[in-house]
Amino acid sequence: MEAYQVLLERARAKLPPVRTGGERFVVPEPDVMTDGKNTVIRNFQEICTVLRREPAHVIGYLARELGCPGVLDLPRGVLKSRITKDQIAGRLRDYTAKYVICSECKRPDTHLSKDGRLTLLICEACGAQRPVTMRRVVTPEKPKAPVEVGEVYRLTIEDVGRRGDGVAKKEGFVIFVTGATQRGTTVNAKVTKVLGNNAYAVVQP
Repeated sequence: MEAYQVLLERARAKLPPVRTGGERFVVPEPDVMTDGKNTVIRNFQEICTVLRREPAHVIGYLARELGCPGVLDLPRGVLKSRITKDQIAGRLRDYTAKYVICSECKRPDTHLSKDGRLTLLICEACGAQRPVTMRRVVTPEKPKAPVEVGEVYRLTIEDVGRRGDGVAKKEGFVIFVTGATQRGTTVNAKVTKVLGNNAYAVVQP
């Protein structure tokens, strides 16, 4: 019995110091407002302080999960898209479960540590460790427009729009041509503007 007690005390001595409080762990609800096309989390720094995580890590997770750029403007966090409060709150709960709460003792008294390519969640209460990974979201590149501003192209007018501009296509890309009013004609057109899905041009002599 004495040998067991000695081993038990030796094992306890090797555990990390328990750094827990008796208070209930509560993550603040995000205080969200919209500013144009941006979504601002006004109490972002407060949330990160409660989570004990670097703001850059938290905003990076939100940006990846919500599929939009995220920037820090401490004490605020800014997401470059219109995101609802419920969406942000849900992602913060997911972040807490993955990057904060110990899966063994369910305490929030943890920290992240890099081990080569791995990031480990280490519990300061029970000593448990587990690897965590950040899911990468790959944004597909937009196809490059087949026309460039300032260049002249030989185009066939396939249709005429309501405003009287000719409508042509190049490799499936729609081009509105000012000065081309007859369907079926072929014209030289100088590109003046390229947008996401279409371009604008004027007829050249």
